[in-house]
Amino acid sequence: MKGVIGRQRGSLEIISRMVREAPLAVLRQMLPDRDILEACGKLGYGFRRRLYGPVVTVFHFLLKAIQREESFAATWQGLWTNAVCEFGASQSAFNSSALSQARSRLPGEILQWLARRACDVPRKKPFTWRGFHLVALDVTTLSMPREQELFDHFGAHRARTTTVRYPLATFCSLLSVESALILAYRFGPFDPGELKTARPLLEHLQPGDLLLADRSFAGTPTLVDIYSQGADFLMRKNARLRVDGLPVIRRLGSNDFLTEIPVCKPTRKRYPHLPEKVPARVFQARWITPAGETVTEWFVTSLSDPRRFRPVALARLYHARWRSETSYLEFKVFFHADVLRNKTVENVCKELHAHVLAYQLVRRLVLEAARKHRKKPTRISVLHAARWVASFSCRMSTAPAWQLPRLYQRLLNAIASTDIDVRPGRLEPRAVTREWKHYPHLRISRSQWRKKRLAETA
Repeated sequence: MKGVIGRQRGSLEIISRMVREAPLAVLRQMLPDRDILEACGKLGYGFRRRLYGPVVTVFHFLLKAIQREESFAATWQGLWTNAVCEFGASQSAFNSSALSQARSRLPGEILQWLARRACDVPRKKPFTWRGFHLVALDVTTLSMPREQELFDHFGAHRARTTTVRYPLATFCSLLSVESALILAYRFGPFDPGELKTARPLLEHLQPGDLLLADRSFAGTPTLVDIYSQGADFLMRKNARLRVDGLPVIRRLGSNDFLTEIPVCKPTRKRYPHLPEKVPARVFQARWITPAGETVTEWFVTSLSDPRRFRPVALARLYHARWRSETSYLEFKVFFHADVLRNKTVENVCKELHAHVLAYQLVRRLVLEAARKHRKKPTRISVLHAARWVASFSCRMSTAPAWQLPRLYQRLLNAIASTDIDVRPGRLEPRAVTREWKHYPHLRISRSQWRKKRLAETA
């Protein structure tokens, strides 16, 4: 490789600088090289001066999460674009396996440290609802390659009628509803369940937070944890809670009262620190959806003032938690986290942290563009924002320094121009419209299929 570069009047130092500075130049203001090197120093990771150092490797992960093509090979090609254009060297002169070794060499704790630092978002006063900061908690699953090591660590869905083909992992996040930024997240095996994976995230709640979550989180252990953080909650009633059996301490209206939810004996045996009863407000609300349906639901909340917090207003507010579902769609589809591509547990965790970091950085750009143009961050398309980031990075990586501030402001203008249409009452079937090709499903691994095929033809 040095011979090829030397003939093109380049040097290894110039090539190294191009590879280090070219990818995702837009994001370097929020993630400069010094932050990556600081993470290496704090975690005690020593490294030699290489072409594929920690900075290049981290941005290689981020570029894979943002660009349209999902493979690491396509990302590696993007790293060398400027060097190939500048020196005319062929792509075969650069070894992609060295970058693969660099990905394996980089400790996952560095990507995790950077991702958690990006999630350390201060609660801003403009994002409030009647003095509360709206926070949503939800859980989703991520798939990965069919490898025995991944099956053993993460587990799989225990289906009764169908064959489980891929291992699954549980991903849960605490999300700011108004800005769609991740405040905290966890990633773990599928088997322990949603509650065991998500409950530690409640430690990140702060006084003034109003947690919106589904009925599966409305159990008494979760409510006690929320109270201990000084936060409030609004959830649908847990399916096991019988409203007609609750004591009425104070009636606030029709089907609206203050009560104390008893903690059952098995739960107290599992969590001895829990009190015998948990105070809460239980109410029923009826409203008409944008689709014209009449819906009646029971809710559990800590907001006890019936004049300030009316049942219909709280029921409408609760559906703001669907912001978390939309964010999971963006995270899994737009940032290619639905199916992780690595084949070892360590590398799968690295890839996941990199996807969270990429999502946070793009979302912070969207937030900055929204503040500049006085728009709601959730009304701006994060998919178009990721595309603008990739496109502007190519231009900014070769532009002179005096043009960068102007290009950055133009980037914010471009991001703010991509609005999302609001279509209330829109119903979409959860089904596939395009027909699959007329081939059978591969129920075994490719290596097993080859052995079986060779045995049949022998």
